[in-house]
Amino acid sequence: MIEIVPNWHPVWVHFPIALLSVAVLLFLLATLLRRRPLAENATTVARWNLVLGGLFLVPALITGYLAWGSVEHDSAGHEAMKRHLWSAWITTGVFIVALALAWLDRHRRDGASIALRVVLVVGLGAISVTGYLGAENVYRHGIGVERLPDPDDHHHGHGNGHDHAHDHGETDRHEHDNGHEHHHLPGHEHPHEQEHEH
Repeated sequence: MIEIVPNWHPVWVHFPIALLSVAVLLFLLATLLRRRPLAENATTVARWNLVLGGLFLVPALITGYLAWGSVEHDSAGHEAMKRHLWSAWITTGVFIVALALAWLDRHRRDGASIALRVVLVVGLGAISVTGYLGAENVYRHGIGVERLPDPDDHHHGHGNGHDHAHDHGETDRHEHDNGHEHHHLPGHEHPHEQEHEH
C-alpha cells in the first residue's frame, strides 16, 4: 500500500467537500430554474453528487480518526482537532438528514422542497466550517507537518533578472552623527562612506 505522509485523510476529505458543495448549489439552481429544461438535468446531477458525497464521508471520517491517533500534537492542537472532529460529526448528521429528505423528494422532477433546501444550506455552512477548522489544524497548529520550510534555502528571480536570496547573512552596523543607526550588507558602501575615504 502506498504510504501517504502523514496519513490518507487529506486525500479522502476533498471528495465529500467538493461533491456535497456542488450538490447544494445544483439543487438551488434547479429550484431557481424550475420548469425549465435545464432544471431537471441539474436536479439529477445534484442527487448523484449528494449520494456520492455522502458515501465519501465514510472514508473521510475513518481516515480522520486514524489521523487523530497518528499525528504529533500539543494541547492546543488537541483542542483544535476536537473542534474539527465535532464539526465533522455535525456536518455528517446534517447531510444524513439531507439524504433522507432527498429520498422522500425523489419523485420531484426538478428542484428541491423547502425543507431540503434549508438543510442543504445548513450543510453547506457546516462543511465550510469543518474545512476551515481542518486547515487551521495544519496551517495554524502544524498538525501533520513533517518538516517546516527553511526560508534561508530559497532563491527566486525578480522581473529585472536579478536573483534574490532570503539568506541575507550578517549585516554591518554603524551609527550616523545624528544618532541614527542602520544596517547594510557586508561589502556595501554608502555614498557618505566613500566621501570619507577621499
